[in-house]
Amino acid sequence: MSSAALFQILYQNDVLFHIPGEILTPSREAENVHENRDTPEPMVVKNEPPALKQTVTIPAANITKPVEQAAMPVIPQAKFPVLSHKVLILIDEPKQREMLVSEALFLDNVLKAVGHSSENSDILNFSFLSGPDARSVLSEKRINYFITFGVPLIKLQLDLLLPPYTPKQVEGIWFLLTDPLAVIEADRDLKKKLWIALKQMFLKS
Repeated sequence: MSSAALFQILYQNDVLFHIPGEILTPSREAENVHENRDTPEPMVVKNEPPALKQTVTIPAANITKPVEQAAMPVIPQAKFPVLSHKVLILIDEPKQREMLVSEALFLDNVLKAVGHSSENSDILNFSFLSGPDARSVLSEKRINYFITFGVPLIKLQLDLLLPPYTPKQVEGIWFLLTDPLAVIEADRDLKKKLWIALKQMFLKS
């Protein structure tokens, strides 16, 4: 092989030397190589899978359930005692269920003076009532006379304003509010006021 053929194979288009003043015209292939080197390679976007959301598993034992409001127990209200007579007398003796003997005799004598007696009346001690609501008694018209000795009607759930020793008829029932029996028994003027009030109430009826 000749030297010219060997140079042609080894160096082909490479310029090994040139004469000053000579204009070099690169070959088209060399231009393509140059252009390929200057042109940036296209970016390759990899389709990566989206990041997985991190989940935290909480043990069921650590989950606090909302506190449910406990249902209030329904407590049945005690009823007013069953009455057997048309005269209801209310006293208030916190220390004993029954009246003192002296007070019982005094009350019986007063009632007999107007045509009644303790035996024909329901005498209840307010301090020992299981159900002090007397509204049902009045709405059902179980009684004709209601006498209280030292017990305000508001304690019986009755919204009635009564002056003491002044009988008043409300919806067919006579009401009378007085002082406690022990106070009346010890006071002559109060005895007289009670006597007058009872006469007005019973005789008018």
